Amino acid sequence: MLEVQGLSVTYPSKDKPSIQNISFSLKQGEFVWLAGESASGKSTLMNCICGFIPQIIPADLKGSIIFHGKKNLEPLQLSRHITMVHQDPETQFCTETVEDEIAFGLENRCLSRRKIDKRIETTLRDLNCSELRYRELRTLSGGEKQKIAIASMLVLNPRVLILDEPTSNLDPISMNEVLNAIENVRRKSHDLTIILAEHRIGNLVEQIDRVLKLEDGELTRDIRDFQDLEQKNSIMDYSYPEYSREGVKDGETLLKIKNMDHTLAGKKILKDIDLKVRKGEIIALMGRNGSGKTTLVKLISALSEVHEGKIKIFDRVMDRSNKVQPYELGKRIGYVFQNPNHQIFENSLEEEIKFATKNFSKGGAKAKKWLKKITTEENLDGKTHPHTLSFGQKRRLNIYSSSPHNPELIVIDEPFSGQDHQNALMIADILDDLWKKGKTLIVVTHNLEFAKKFCTRALVLKEGEIVYDGEPDNLKSVSGEDGR
Repeated sequence: MLEVQGLSVTYPSKDKPSIQNISFSLKQGEFVWLAGESASGKSTLMNCICGFIPQIIPADLKGSIIFHGKKNLEPLQLSRHITMVHQDPETQFCTETVEDEIAFGLENRCLSRRKIDKRIETTLRDLNCSELRYRELRTLSGGEKQKIAIASMLVLNPRVLILDEPTSNLDPISMNEVLNAIENVRRKSHDLTIILAEHRIGNLVEQIDRVLKLEDGELTRDIRDFQDLEQKNSIMDYSYPEYSREGVKDGETLLKIKNMDHTLAGKKILKDIDLKVRKGEIIALMGRNGSGKTTLVKLISALSEVHEGKIKIFDRVMDRSNKVQPYELGKRIGYVFQNPNHQIFENSLEEEIKFATKNFSKGGAKAKKWLKKITTEENLDGKTHPHTLSFGQKRRLNIYSSSPHNPELIVIDEPFSGQDHQNALMIADILDDLWKKGKTLIVVTHNLEFAKKFCTRALVLKEGEIVYDGEPDNLKSVSGEDGR
C-alpha cells in the first residue's frame, strides 16, 4: 500500500540530512510503532508521507514515496487517504470551537449536516470525550486539545492514520483512553493502517505488528514480529534512578495559598485551595487533564489574576484588590510553559537563552554555560533559530532559558512532554542540579515513576480540589481516584 524508497531530507538551515536513505514498505492494515529518540527524524519522515515535505515545508527531498502505485502525490491528493495528528495540537486547529474543528474536514468534503453530526457524535464517544463537544478550544487543557486533534482526523475515516506523539500531554488514564479508542477504531476497520510515533505506548505493546526504529536519521531496526520479550525490553526502558534527598528539612515558607477559588469561562476550575510550599521542596503536581494543574501554577506565577482567596509568595500578596504583574515576580520565579512554542521569543539559541538575563540584568555567566551545554549536547550552532528545533529540543531549551537569572522558585509544566526516556533523564538531571543549588521546584507531571524517585512531595488535584498531599511513595495513581 505504501512504499518509501531511498528517502533523504535536508532542511535549508541544516548541513546534515535529517533523514537519509530510508526504505521500507507497509501493507494495508498494519499497526506500526515508529520508535526513536527525540530529533531522530520521526516527524520529518511522517511529514514526507503526508506530502507536507517538500510542498508545504521547504526541504531538499531525494527518493520516492509511493501510495497505491502512485509516486510523490500532492498533499491535497493524499489528504483524502492519509491524515496526521501533529505533536502540538494547536498547530493544526483551524477554528475556535470543538464542534467546528471536528466538522472542518467534513465540511470541506461537502458532507450533509446530518452525516457530519452523526460522525462527530460517534468519534467523540469513541474517544470518551463527548462532554467537550460544545466547548471553546481556548478553554481546553493541553490533553483535551490533543484528544480533539485526534478526533478531527479520525472523523475523516482515513486509510492511513499518522500519530505524532499523540499522548505526550495526557495523563495515564487519558492516554489509555486514547490508545484504546485508536485500537477500537482499528478493530472496526481492519484495513486502517496506523503509524504511531510515541515514546510510551502503554498496553498497545501487545497490539503492535511492527517496529521501525530511527537513529540519527537512519532506519536501524525493522522488527516485523514485535512479540519477543527481549526485543521489547531493549526499546522500552522507562526506569529512573534513585535520587538522593538526604538532608531535606522544612525550610521557610515561600508560598502560602488560602481559600482560593478560580473560575474560567463560567466553570469553576479550582475550589478552596489551601497550600504551603517551603524552601527546598520538590513538588510533583499531579492529576488528570483538566483538573486545574496549569491554572494553579499560572496563578502562583501571576500569569492569571487571583479573583477569590489569597496568595502570598515571597513578600508579595495577590488577591482581588492586590494585583501583581508577572515581571514583578519574574526575577524570583522561573516558569516553563506546557507548550514550548509559547516560550520562544528570540531568533537564535544564543539570544533565547540570554533573554531573561538581559531583561533582569543578571545571570550572564550562567547563560553562557547553558548555551555551551545545549549546543554541545544537541550538536547545534548558537545562531540556530529556535523554531527549527524539534519539539523535544524546544522543551529543553525552555528549561535552560528559564533559569540562568537565578530564580528561587522554578515552575515546570510537563517537562517530559515530547521527550524520549534518555532525554527525560537528562532533564531530570538538570532539575536535580538546580535543586542542589538551592532552588525550590514545582513540577507538573503525569509521570508517577518520576514523582516517586525524584520528588519530595506530591499534590494530586481532582476536579479542582486537592485530594492528596503527601509522600510520593504512597501514591497509587495520579487520577485522584486513589491517592492513598
